[in-house]
Amino acid sequence: MRRLIISLIVVVLIATMGLGWMFDNVVAQYLDAPATTRATNDSVSELESLGDHIAKTLNKIEKPQHFVAQWPVADTHQMSLVPVNQLPLPQPLMDKLADGNSVMLETDAGLSLYFLLHNHQQLLLINAPSLVTKSIDSSLRIMLTSLFYLLMMMLMLAWLYPLLRRLLTLRLVAKSFGEGDLSQRVNVSSITYIRDLETEFNHMAQRIESLVSDVKLLSNAVSHDLRTPLARIRFGLDTLAEEDDPKLRQRFEQRISDNVDEMVELVETLLNYARLDQSMVNLEKRSVLLSPLITSCIKTKLNDNMIIEYHGDDDIGVDGDPAYLMILINNLVQNALNYGRTKIAITTEDTQQGILLCVSDDGDGIAVDDRLQIVKPFIRGNDSEQSVKGYGMGLAIVTRILQWHQGSLTITDSKQLGGAEFRITLPKS
Repeated sequence: MRRLIISLIVVVLIATMGLGWMFDNVVAQYLDAPATTRATNDSVSELESLGDHIAKTLNKIEKPQHFVAQWPVADTHQMSLVPVNQLPLPQPLMDKLADGNSVMLETDAGLSLYFLLHNHQQLLLINAPSLVTKSIDSSLRIMLTSLFYLLMMMLMLAWLYPLLRRLLTLRLVAKSFGEGDLSQRVNVSSITYIRDLETEFNHMAQRIESLVSDVKLLSNAVSHDLRTPLARIRFGLDTLAEEDDPKLRQRFEQRISDNVDEMVELVETLLNYARLDQSMVNLEKRSVLLSPLITSCIKTKLNDNMIIEYHGDDDIGVDGDPAYLMILINNLVQNALNYGRTKIAITTEDTQQGILLCVSDDGDGIAVDDRLQIVKPFIRGNDSEQSVKGYGMGLAIVTRILQWHQGSLTITDSKQLGGAEFRITLPKS
């Protein structure tokens, strides 16, 4: 959403300041002579000074009308003489003229300056063009204002179009997802305004799809794994009811107890997985060094039949919850112990994509067709049901923890040991 807010602010600034600056230039060009108030005042002062000098000169000569008659007709400044009694002016203005000052009157046609010639009882009238910039008429103002808002709306629509298009795409994907197509995802574009929203939607969709898949797997596992001990218990009870030998009865009772323990262990496994799925809200991510976690895990897994080697820098750290990272490492090492023969290799490496954690063993490896299914709950490797005890939850828990930490898991063949190699990528601290 940060990109959306920033882009909105940029568009608003461009639409207001940019268009305002453009229209200011248009208005300035239309006015043609952009005179400031100070420049206008200076021009009026010069005109008054010039008229005052001419009036004083005409006041001293005998026939001023001859001078005025010789003034060029084509000049923008025209002069004429008017008798005082033919131009009725308010008394304050007449008093001002009597004191030797000029009187300026402004009309739509221009400026009119009056000077009193005391010796001739006449007024010198100088007509000059207006020095004030012409104003824009109302129709042009309406046109410019309409054009401003039209361009502003076009800019906003240009900004809104990709946003509306992405929202429509998100709506269609969400509709398809809600109708049951859980594989629907939004193709996140690099220039979208709502990249965070689309990414979070994809994460939510992935989580929902994983939960639905887990529910199906759990229901199938429960129906399969619980049916066997229940059948054994029923058979044991029926046999126990018909048996009178104390030793045989004790043996059957022990078998029934073992089957009950197996059922309790399965139910506990289901509950623990459910609790693990609900505990995402309790993640406490921070910078965690991997070396101490791996070393601690190796100490608890050492035995005489398996060699565990670890190679990695002590200062390699990731961003995550140390408790769940410990569970992740423990499950990977335990899986290697279950399916390896004599040796396990653990390495850590700092790459451009993140921190790479590799756990390899010298077992039979995992077939390519089984690598996508082996990480799901209650899915175990071929021929491992009898040789390895468990319910196939180890790698499922690893996958779930990686989802919480925005990590990834890749299963390949180990070039060094020949067995399976689990490559974990985690974000750097």
